[in-house]
This record gives sequence, C-alpha cells and structure tokens, in this order.
Amino acid sequence: MPALPNFRIETLETPSGITIKLGGELDSATCDQLVSHFDQLAGRARVSDLVLDLSEVSFIDSSGMRAIILIERGAGERGFGLTILPPPESLTDLFAITGIADRAPLGPQAGDAAPAAPFVERIELTLPREPTAPARARAELREAFGGRIGDADRATITLLTSELVTNAVIHPDPQVGGSIGLRITAYSDRVRVEISDAGAGFDAGDMPARRRPETGGHGLVVVDGLSSRWGARRVVIDAREGFSVWFELDIAYDLLAMAAEGASAGAPKPDEPEVATAEG
Repeated sequence: MPALPNFRIETLETPSGITIKLGGELDSATCDQLVSHFDQLAGRARVSDLVLDLSEVSFIDSSGMRAIILIERGAGERGFGLTILPPPESLTDLFAITGIADRAPLGPQAGDAAPAAPFVERIELTLPREPTAPARARAELREAFGGRIGDADRATITLLTSELVTNAVIHPDPQVGGSIGLRITAYSDRVRVEISDAGAGFDAGDMPARRRPETGGHGLVVVDGLSSRWGARRVVIDAREGFSVWFELDIAYDLLAMAAEGASAGAPKPDEPEVATAEG
C-alpha cells in the first residue's frame, strides 16, 4: 500500500494578523480539522486579519472547498478580513470547479459506457469504509498510472475517484457495513473507474437542483462536469444488493510507457545473474 500524504496545519502570528498555512491533502478526512482550527483562532479577540495559505496543498476535493467556504463566511460574520493564497497552479482549475454553487439538475450522462473493447490494464482493490479510504484510493491511482497519462488527466481522474469514494464513505446509512470496491480499467483511449458498495445508492431524479456552496454535496457535480461520461447501477455484492457509480475519461493511454515499465520490472537486478530457461 502506498504511503498516505500527510496533512498539516501551521499557525503563524505576525503584527498584521494570523496566517493559517496548510500542507498536504485537504479532503473529507481533514476538512473538519481545518474548520475547528479556524473556530479556535476566530475566538481570539485580537484577531483582525487572517490569511489562509494554500500554496503547499497538494490536493483539494469538494469537502475541502466546502471548508474553505465556511471559513470565508465565518470571517465575514466576525468582521475581520480574510485573504486566501491559492494552491499550486496544477490545482487551480479543480479548485474553481469544486466551488460551483449553482448547477442544473444532475443525471447520468446518457448512462452509456463507451463501446466495449479489450482493456490493456485492470486494477481491483478493496478499501475499508473509513475516512482514510479516499486518500488511499488517490495514493493507489498515482502509483498505478506512473507516466502513462498526462499530469492534467491524472489529476482529473484522481479527483473524480476521490469524490466517489468519499460518497461511498459518508453517504450510506451508518449501519451499512462492508468495504468499498474500486476497479480501475485502462483502455488505449480512455480510463474507466468504478466504485461499488453495499449502500442503497441514489436516484438521479431525487437529487436537488441547486445547493448552496456551504452545504456540500458537490461530488457528483464535479464528476458530471469533468468526466467524459458517467452512470450508476444496482449491483449484487456478497449476495446482497449494492450500488455502483462509474465514470470514464477519454485520454490517450501511453502503451509504450506501460511496456517500458513492464520490461524494467521484469529485468534482472544488477547483482542477480539472469537465469536462462531451456526450451524443449
């Protein structure tokens, strides 16, 4: 299992105010920690200006964006200024998309997968239903793809997978047990990701047409906006009814890089002699 990125909060006090500096991944498992830290600082009578420094944040999902919106609103209610230093450039587009406040009602985009074709690689994982599951899924994706897809496509797939795994963690009834299934299938022209669990799922027609940004629930908005296509279906998991959500992203999968990685992995180590195999 790849190592999980660390999340950290630092507080820097200056004559002009207080800076909250974040590092690592801001997601559903860490966003409450940020909001709680802000509430503690905001209770100080001498706070007049606050800087939220996101320059060392490596990942933000819709839960993290919701936390930032809550902090911005809280600063306004308390009457002190808030300056937000943006995340690295690689995250700015995703940062903006996760802040979408108003959107038309959602439904799966036609509900159809791309035409069937032989896949070139498939990874299947089982994740525990716990707050660290989204971070574990992101770590697995980053390790699995290596240099086979571009940075922008990898960032998009990572975000969308994280959003769906987060939904599988936080939305089912607390009594729903079991684990979360993650299947990643790469084709020459696209990547498909499917997340399944034993939850009851949702019906697209029951989803609200509009949400205020502070209420959250934008995971599927992000999936709808960034994926090439997505859908949902009922499945059977361990002899009981479950639910699965999938998305596909049309990309160019680098088969040459994949072959090179495979050849490198199969080559003998420098200190190990190559063993010849006789045929016949």
